[in-house]
Parts: sequence; structure tokens; C-alpha cells
Amino acid sequence: MKVSTSTSIVIARPREEVFDLCTKDDTRERFLRPLGPIAGVAKSEMHAGEVLRTGAHRTITMTDGVVLEEVILDYTRPVRHQYRWVGGLKPPFSWLVRSGTGCWDFTEVEDGTRIEWSYVFDLRSPLAYPAALPILSLVNRWLVQGLNAIAADIARQGTIDATRSAADRSTA
Repeated sequence: MKVSTSTSIVIARPREEVFDLCTKDDTRERFLRPLGPIAGVAKSEMHAGEVLRTGAHRTITMTDGVVLEEVILDYTRPVRHQYRWVGGLKPPFSWLVRSGTGCWDFTEVEDGTRIEWSYVFDLRSPLAYPAALPILSLVNRWLVQGLNAIAADIARQGTIDATRSAADRSTA
């Protein structure tokens, strides 16, 4: 059984510029911070000799010590960045979730670039569904927090101006 959540934000900058910022090496560590029991990203590194492209692998170390092995499912600049991880979570999350697939879609809009960040989780059992719902809501807040942190940093630097907050377009 699968459950999903998504959020989006519009940033008043060209799609290529927004895509490059969101997919560069240090973005996850800088902006995907902990939120309650949801860990942040402490370190993200490509496997030896690999570059960010479809089929590549990277290791994500979370702030709670969890290490996730990701495979890049789709890296199509400047349109999509999709990845999947399996296992690696600590209880209680590991009791509920088998794997997760994240997808960042970048679309040109009149105001700049819309980023839609979606997550699909494979539950270990349909019995996990009731317990997963409140966690899914928290994960959505974590996605919103991450996109808003990216937008705020861009606005502070004066290079990119965020026009609408991610919280305005979230779904759990």
C-alpha cells in the first residue's frame, strides 16, 4: 500500500537557475533541517566516481544517524529530479515504511518557476495506514519547511525572490 504527500512553491527566477540550486550538493544539508521526530539531512554524497544523473547512487546521512541509500530514478535538467530509497529507517518509522520515492518537478510559470515536491511511501502493510497518516502530515510540514527555507535563502541573497510560500499549496 502506498501513501503520498506533496507541496509546491513558486520562485521568481528562471527554471534552470532554480533547478541547479535545488539539486546542487549542499542544498539538502543546508535546507532540509529536522522537524519534530522527522530528521534533517546531515550529509549527502554521491557514490565514488558517480555524478548526479539518472541511474546514479548516493548516500544520505540523516541527523538522527539513519543512512539511506538512494538511486536516482530521473535526472532531467531542468525538469525533474526523482530518487528512491529502501530501508535504513529507525523504529518507529521502519515499522511502517518500507521505502520512499521523492520527486521534484520544475515547471515554468508566469511568475517564474513552480517547484512541486512529492513523496510516495510504500507501507509495510495496510495495517500501517492509520498510524502513517499523522506521520504523513508531519512529513508534509517538513517538505514545506524545506522549500520555504530554500526560497527564504534565495530571497536573502537577492538572487532569487520567492513569490508564494509552500504552505499555501500543500496536500497530505
